[in-house]
Amino acid sequence: MLTAPHRRNKRWLWLAWPGLLLGALGWLGCWYIRVEGHLTAAEAAARRHDDEEARQHLEAYLATWPNSARARLLAARTARRLHRYEEAEEHLRIYRQAGGDAASITLERMLAALQRGEAEMEPVLRARAEGGDEQALTILEVLIQFYLDTYRLHQALECLNQYLAQRPNDLHALLGRAFVWERFFYLADALQDYRRAVQHHPDSDAARLRLGRALLTAGTPQEALVQFQHLQDRHPDRLAVGLGLAQSRRQLGQNDEARRLLDALLGEREEADLLTERGQLALDEGELDRAETWLRRAVRLAPHDRQANYALYRCLLRQGRKEADEWRTRVARIDANLRRLDQLTRAVLKAPNDASLRCQVGLLFLENGEEREGVRWLTQALRLDPHCEAARRALADYARQGQRSGVRSQESGVRGQERDR
Repeated sequence: MLTAPHRRNKRWLWLAWPGLLLGALGWLGCWYIRVEGHLTAAEAAARRHDDEEARQHLEAYLATWPNSARARLLAARTARRLHRYEEAEEHLRIYRQAGGDAASITLERMLAALQRGEAEMEPVLRARAEGGDEQALTILEVLIQFYLDTYRLHQALECLNQYLAQRPNDLHALLGRAFVWERFFYLADALQDYRRAVQHHPDSDAARLRLGRALLTAGTPQEALVQFQHLQDRHPDRLAVGLGLAQSRRQLGQNDEARRLLDALLGEREEADLLTERGQLALDEGELDRAETWLRRAVRLAPHDRQANYALYRCLLRQGRKEADEWRTRVARIDANLRRLDQLTRAVLKAPNDASLRCQVGLLFLENGEEREGVRWLTQALRLDPHCEAARRALADYARQGQRSGVRSQESGVRGQERDR
């Protein structure tokens, strides 16, 4: 027989269990929403092309739901976009075991092959994109990058137009098309796309930086200054932002502010672009000795840079120095190489499968000190024609030089990364 206290405890349990059940269900619901939130966030990051963020959310989601076919396919696609091909293949293996669609697996493998440079995939994928494939946008993303990498700019433009017809305000597509317009010297069209990118993606630093640079090229420094000032609020220590501000100020005739910016930047690092701009400023102000000092330092760091060489020639000429003739010859040689490079790249646009043309472009880039571009073009030449002896020999020579000067090459690479930032 239950005592009175026992009866009270039993009554309390009967009254409390619905609340405990609701609490447990609430906790489970919150846990489920939090886990599912990782997949939703991953899909949103993938649409923004923020693949690293997507990968992190997918790792968290797959730790709980490792056999989710939907998440595995997205994880495979994300890894492939990050060039993590083995990781992508592992996700596809599990996706297949989870009952994934065989056609999706085939498509992902074809896209990965094209990304790795297997050009035979290009016509098949292009036909699918033009035929209204349900994965047309995914295919177009890879085709666009392939065409840009291989300097098939007309095809890249066609795919970019096709992509933007479906996603008119996509950030990466707008920046990609603006890049192509600039290569074609259609600056007005490039500015239109850059402005649209900033309008619809005001938090994109890349869009603002490219717009600012294009505005400087177009000779509208006041508009450029607005973009660089916005960027300075977010990235006060970024080299490209500080340089853009200084260039805008100098073009506006605000020399004191330009000088302050450049001297502060040069106090932290020595970059050819900064030295050239500082030399240009001194030249504008008639400080010829100081300009010569800055510009000689710039040319030592970037011996093939046209702007630095030309500014030094102008400086020596204004001083009446006989040495100016030597620098005029150097500038003429650089100009001849640039004209030849322009001719060759235009020829490549008309004959994209001509390995000889690509080899000549690569050799010219190497001669101009642009080693990364040179190697890329020579590698493309060998892919088109494995028997291209000139490309093979140039790459072998470059590799031997790299082994003899590995430390110097690493330092050069760091300087290049700094300029990009």
